[in-house]
Amino acid sequence: MVDKKSEDSSEGIIRIEPVAIDLTTKTSSKKVAGSYASFKHSPLIWIGLGILLTSALVVVFLLPRWVSNSKTETPTVVSSPALDQQQVQTTVKKKDAVSPWEKAQESRLRKETQNILSQMLEAQKILSEKGVENWAGEDYATAMQFAAAGDELYNQRDFVNSRTEYEEALAIFSKLVEKIDVIFEETMDKGNKALAEGDSKAAMEAFQLALAIDVIDRDANVGITRAANRDEVLALMNQGDDLLQKGQLNEAKQHYQQALDLDNDFDTAKQKIAIADKKILDRAFNKHMSAGFMSMEKRSFTAARQSFNEALKLKPRSAEARNALEQTRHNLTTININSLQADAKAQEAQENWHAAREKYEAALALNSSLAEAQQGQQRTALRGKINDRLQQILSQPERIYDPKVFQETMAFQNKMNAVADKGPVLRKQLASLDRLLHKANTPVDVLLRSDNQTLVTLRKVDELGYFAEKSLSLRPGKYVAVGIRQGYRDARVTFMIDPDKSIQVVTVQATEKIALGN
Repeated sequence: MVDKKSEDSSEGIIRIEPVAIDLTTKTSSKKVAGSYASFKHSPLIWIGLGILLTSALVVVFLLPRWVSNSKTETPTVVSSPALDQQQVQTTVKKKDAVSPWEKAQESRLRKETQNILSQMLEAQKILSEKGVENWAGEDYATAMQFAAAGDELYNQRDFVNSRTEYEEALAIFSKLVEKIDVIFEETMDKGNKALAEGDSKAAMEAFQLALAIDVIDRDANVGITRAANRDEVLALMNQGDDLLQKGQLNEAKQHYQQALDLDNDFDTAKQKIAIADKKILDRAFNKHMSAGFMSMEKRSFTAARQSFNEALKLKPRSAEARNALEQTRHNLTTININSLQADAKAQEAQENWHAAREKYEAALALNSSLAEAQQGQQRTALRGKINDRLQQILSQPERIYDPKVFQETMAFQNKMNAVADKGPVLRKQLASLDRLLHKANTPVDVLLRSDNQTLVTLRKVDELGYFAEKSLSLRPGKYVAVGIRQGYRDARVTFMIDPDKSIQVVTVQATEKIALGN
């Protein structure tokens, strides 16, 4: 542990030890008076008191300022050479001789110089990281000379001139820092221009300089790679051009693609690939178009349509392909219409009216303005309805036995007999209808039986009375006979007169007694 006295001495301050005074000891008034008298008349004592008072004033008022100045006057050396012992002594002597006002001015100058030095060092660090010696070596060396001169003056405590030298260095450094981005952009432009001109060496040098400025810049790193591959890329491009000229389109595209794989940003390779793709597309398009026209000449319109559709897929906006396809469709439509109308006529000849109508309607779907198809559609629709009604009548002959239906069927038969161009099917249907109407209008013998106790009535014919047997001649159809007998439940018998049976027997009698009270 450092002794307190030695510590005070190191600070240049003499510690004044207090005198111990025993306040408990009693002193007589005489002694005090004698001491005062001797003190009053002794000149040495007065001199001692003056020196003591002067020392106290120095300690109280001046010593704190000297201590403060001594702590702030230690210089910050950037690059200071060693001073020999004589210089140290000389400095100490000068220091001791400098007034507090001069020390304060010197301290201010030193601080201002240090501030400029700090800015200069920061700029110098930035420039060093940006490879300044590669693109502004002379200016940078000049600035470093000013900085070295400033260091030397600073070490000599010549802060005024030191600051001037530092300011010169800082001005150069600042200008160089401001130029970093401009130099980088200009260097990148030179590299890209050299790439475009095929000068791989110049491009490599430019991008290397750009990387010295910004080692992580993506474009500069890409530029280095592009410059390294440029000779190989140009060789592939030349080979691709030769193949393209010979018409070997796919092979040429492969070479262009290999060049682009080596240099993804090589616009010329992209352009040549686009040219090769267009030529490949044109060749395929022309191939399909030629095949389509050849098929049309052979009247293979389906094959022609397929070829033109393939061509249209390759060039959806091609007017040539659309026109050829439209022409093919027109030819196909004409063929289909003619085929449909021929089929319709064949179905008409066989009196397949519904099938014929469907053919005419299909033809009209392709071309609604076809007059022949329109007439055929109307004609077959009418004949189809006639055929359907005849089929319905013949399939349900018992309906004709109804007098009202019989009259309607007779009127329909008359109309059908007036139809011209009766085919075999219609004539056969009308013959069957005629036989059916004849049967419906021919009476059939019927034998009715009862018990002479039941009153028999034949609905819509007549009351037949009481009888055991009664013969009647009735037209074919459905009849209802009712038998009534006192004390018995009414008997109701429904029967059908079949024209194909010569004699029919029907029994009508009331046999179920009614219980008393009901």
